[in-house]
Amino acid sequence: MRDIIMKVAAEKIQKYGLRKFTMDEIAGELKVSKKTIYKYFKSKDDIISEYFKEIIESDKNSALECIKKDCSLVDKLNSIVYSYHKYKLPVNVLDEAYKFYYDEWSKIQELRDFKLKLIEAVLKEGIEKGNVRDDIQLHIMSLLLESTSNKFLDYKFLSKNDMTMQECMNEVMTILLYGILK
Repeated sequence: MRDIIMKVAAEKIQKYGLRKFTMDEIAGELKVSKKTIYKYFKSKDDIISEYFKEIIESDKNSALECIKKDCSLVDKLNSIVYSYHKYKLPVNVLDEAYKFYYDEWSKIQELRDFKLKLIEAVLKEGIEKGNVRDDIQLHIMSLLLESTSNKFLDYKFLSKNDMTMQECMNEVMTILLYGILK
């Protein structure tokens, strides 16, 4: 029942955001009482916390699984950037987390840091295998990726430029891997 509640809650979060979904809506859709939901979750904040926890755990596991595969450098980098997570995480939900849910925002930042370390490890491996130039300064590349990834979490930037996080990341990866010169 806990998983079913989370599935419905995730749908409500994706549709209405973190602050506007209600326990009544979840109970109504499941045709159960709120009391039933409270057997599994202490509060709405508990559901929100679980939502982020499941997204982050599934995302980390997906990224780790993908980089263990024997594939190209580009495929490994893409698997880190586009790793699977259990529920959708719309940009407006990220913005809401940033403004109103510090603990959940901190978890997103930790995921970002985790992924940056994975990218750096994959690039180091690429240098060792001769697939990446050995004169690349990894600390500068890490700083570029970190700064860029902060912009991906900026709802205003994405909205202003009418882009999704994935479209942004595609462009960054293309520039980083292939440069800007013809």
